[in-house]
Amino acid sequence: MDMHPRKKIILTEAARLFRAKSYEAATLREMAGRSGIRGASVYYHFSSKQEILFNIMDFTMSELTFLLKESLRNQGDAIAKLRKAIETHIVYHINNLEMTYVTDSEIRSLTEENHAFILRKRRKYEKLFSDILDEGKEEGRFHIRDSNIVAFAILQMCTGVSYWYKADGPMKVQDIVDIYFEFACAGVLGLGADCLAVPFEKDAFPPDPPRREHDGS
Repeated sequence: MDMHPRKKIILTEAARLFRAKSYEAATLREMAGRSGIRGASVYYHFSSKQEILFNIMDFTMSELTFLLKESLRNQGDAIAKLRKAIETHIVYHINNLEMTYVTDSEIRSLTEENHAFILRKRRKYEKLFSDILDEGKEEGRFHIRDSNIVAFAILQMCTGVSYWYKADGPMKVQDIVDIYFEFACAGVLGLGADCLAVPFEKDAFPPDPPRREHDGS
């Protein structure tokens, strides 16, 4: 999604700082230093630290929702859609570790008005998952009592990758998606091996993110 390059740099570096020190402990001076600009220049793009936090979450949820909707186009049945949804969610979180981590962990730091706004976006995103589960119920594939609770459980599980994933770790992104899809099918939905046999184009699978040196944050 479109955003002024300088604003995107500020948000990215702010997210790294919030993850390393927490929102409360981070300062605008530190954000400016990480972004390579003067402290006063931050105020040209954002009026406050709260606005920066809000924009991190607003951008993340908007982009994630757009990508999920696009990824579900031309998918087959509910099982195929569920796999694609899990893949899209995990890959986005892995490729945007700091932004997604802060979006999940720092929502408590938003003002009441901003919190309500982001929560509405979260609910709309969660509904995309619950709609897939409802479709699976109608197809007779998913036997679940409450699609909203199951969607929340799957999302909580998949969102966790932003807390532990390391680019230099032993597992490839595709392996992580496979394992989480198996968890969702066998552990959450209670499905058998037929659910795990969903085909996908390996050549179309996004590459692992580049390895980078840890900056000590």
